[in-house]
Order: sequence, then C-alpha cells, then structure tokens
Amino acid sequence: MQLATCVWHHGYVDEEQAMTELVKALEDVKAQPDRVARLAAALYEADKAGKRQRDLIAATGFARETIRRHIEDERIRRGEIPPTRRYLAAQERKQRDA
Repeated sequence: MQLATCVWHHGYVDEEQAMTELVKALEDVKAQPDRVARLAAALYEADKAGKRQRDLIAATGFARETIRRHIEDERIRRGEIPPTRRYLAAQERKQRDA
C-alpha cells in the first residue's frame, strides 16, 4: 500500500496514472511471497555453506532473529524439521488473507 499511497503525494497524477500505479503495486505485493521464499532459500544456502550469522546481518541489514526465522522456515519447507507453531500460524494467516 505504501507504493500506491505515494502516487497521490507527488504532484498532479491523473486517475488513469494512479490506477495503473496501484495495479503495479498490487502485483508487486502479490509477487512478494515468491521473493521472500527466494530470500529464505538464499539465506539457508549461505548458512549451510558456513557463512557466519554476523556476515549475513552485515550483507542484508536484517536482525539476527529475522535471519533465524527465514532459515528456520526454509528448513521446514525442505522437510528437515517439523513445522513450528509460529510457522503454522503464519501459514494459517496467509490462507485466511488470500
């Protein structure tokens, strides 16, 4: 929604331009789960290859807990560990919001 909201604050934008930007912003948001999964897979691979967490933090700017959760989620998707309550709750929210 931030992208769509920005359209209204940068000078004159006609209705057609605004709706075009809104559609593009919504498409970007819908594509986000794929991007998040790709990021989680990349973090998992880097961790598995032996990269230290402090290096991952420096490279991404993410907090330690965010990196840990992405790696944990990827391990769950790969069947290495059973789903956690946090993961199951997030999946339930995704289904409910879809």
